Amino acid sequence: MTDRTLDILKQASVEVEEALARFSGNSMLYEKFLIKFLQDDSFKKIEDAVEARDSQEMLTASHTLKGVAGNLGFVALMDACAEMVKQLRSNNMEGALEAYPGVKETYETVCAAINSMEDMGG
Repeated sequence: MTDRTLDILKQASVEVEEALARFSGNSMLYEKFLIKFLQDDSFKKIEDAVEARDSQEMLTASHTLKGVAGNLGFVALMDACAEMVKQLRSNNMEGALEAYPGVKETYETVCAAINSMEDMGG
């Protein structure tokens, strides 16, 4: 993992060192999972559930994305998803809908960073 890649990820609030520890320091494996994240459909499921006002699917998808984000070091995304989960577990659909833009913004930031990293060749 190059210094430039590290900088790109850190600018997107990715806790790279913590995530690498979860991958036993294997940066190639970590990068593979970063790229694989772009194919994860949890955010799309959140978007669809928000549009349909389906609180159960919002909860399931946001909880899943929170876990994936945490494992990959996407702390801001994990925190945004945690807020949505908290609101949904309190049966507060309005609060969950208010949390959604934060989830969307942090998700897009992380994806942009991974795409930039991928464009540079890792």
